[in-house]
Amino acid sequence: MLKQWIILTLAVSITACGVVYRGVSDGVSSINQSQYIRQGRYGELTEEELGWAQIAWKYVENNTELNTGLVNSLDKYPTTNMSGIADYLIALLAAREFEFIPNKQYDERLTLVLTFLNEMDLSYGHAPNKVYSTQTAKMTDYSGKPTDIGWSSLDIGRLLIVLAIVKRHSPEFSEYIDKAVLRWNFCELVSFDGELYGSSLNENTLTRYKEGRLGIEEYTSYGYLDWSLIPDKAMNIEPYDVATIYNIDLLFDGRDPRIFNVLRPVYSTPYLWMGLEFNWDQVGDVSSSDAVHSNNTLAAMADAIYQVQEERWNRERIYTARGEHVVSKDPYFVYDAIYALGTPWITVAEDGASYDELALVSTRVAFQMWALWKTDYTDRLMTLVKELYDPKRGWYEGRYELTSAYEKSISLKTNSGVLEALLYKQNGKLYKARDEKEYRDVKFNSRFDHPRKCLVETFR
Repeated sequence: MLKQWIILTLAVSITACGVVYRGVSDGVSSINQSQYIRQGRYGELTEEELGWAQIAWKYVENNTELNTGLVNSLDKYPTTNMSGIADYLIALLAAREFEFIPNKQYDERLTLVLTFLNEMDLSYGHAPNKVYSTQTAKMTDYSGKPTDIGWSSLDIGRLLIVLAIVKRHSPEFSEYIDKAVLRWNFCELVSFDGELYGSSLNENTLTRYKEGRLGIEEYTSYGYLDWSLIPDKAMNIEPYDVATIYNIDLLFDGRDPRIFNVLRPVYSTPYLWMGLEFNWDQVGDVSSSDAVHSNNTLAAMADAIYQVQEERWNRERIYTARGEHVVSKDPYFVYDAIYALGTPWITVAEDGASYDELALVSTRVAFQMWALWKTDYTDRLMTLVKELYDPKRGWYEGRYELTSAYEKSISLKTNSGVLEALLYKQNGKLYKARDEKEYRDVKFNSRFDHPRKCLVETFR
């Protein structure tokens, strides 16, 4: 049914489904004008909310590999990636904040992660591999076979953000975090003109490729900015196009997928991370006010992402909280897109095939929207998802839009996402601008021991 909504030309308006594809005219100005005063949820957690957090932490306890101290990204499946390590570190900060673990256990767990980051093999000696075994700490492919498969600059950017957050909460570990990151060759991750590059192996040859899409590029760029690297092109929202759904403008990546081979789904995750971790502020913003946002464009884009999902409920009575998620059958991973491939409310796999029957009300997205927007709609979402858990295993991925059935896959990303939402509620935005000298600053200012690797050079 959704396929009839595919939009074939730039100037076509389809009023039956409320979608208008208008190109780029006035896109940014229109979304900025649509911003409204946002009120999130703040304050100490209630007994019920602490119970929600304890369920999420149970996943981490069940999936910690004792040999390495790493945590499985999927329940009982012994691999992780850099974004997965970031998820674990967020969960670890929350566990200490909520007093689920004593300081000694926090210290031991964090030390094991930092030891891994300082000792792990790097893909072609340049950067973290896309996947590692949580049992052996060695590089693997997605099936768990030991091998080097290249790196993801997006996953690395996400990890850089969370490592910066860990520094602010536990400054005594700052030196060891810097030593781990200084091993990486940023010349391979950020191009001279400021684009993010991943890599893969094709017939035993390492190939670098432009990585990212609108939303996730802007978010992960903040990790590089924290290291004084400026990925100009990745931070620039252009080129973009505009789709209008229910009179709400959404920006989406304007690169032609036939040329750039990039899937361009509009989904919630990067905008929610930007809110929880940065309050939609610039990296250096030291303001304590969560009501003001120094990155007005990304704040407005986030508002639009939220509003269009709420409006779908208002108009069509379909509960909507869309992100990306795993499923327990083929294709095993999908994007629940607000807009993709010219179509609203489509669920797509990495190869562009559609699986609309797999759309979920995402547990993680519902929790995070609930934390960031205090509205009647997010209260309704929480009523819908708050029973989606196994008390001995953690939170399920979500509830199917079509049938209400549970998707009982359990992942670190979802359980960490629940903890991150609750940590935000108690503490406000997670990232704090640094205000004192760090180990890396000493290296950057050293004439004889500068790390180079395309990191900031402060000497002449």
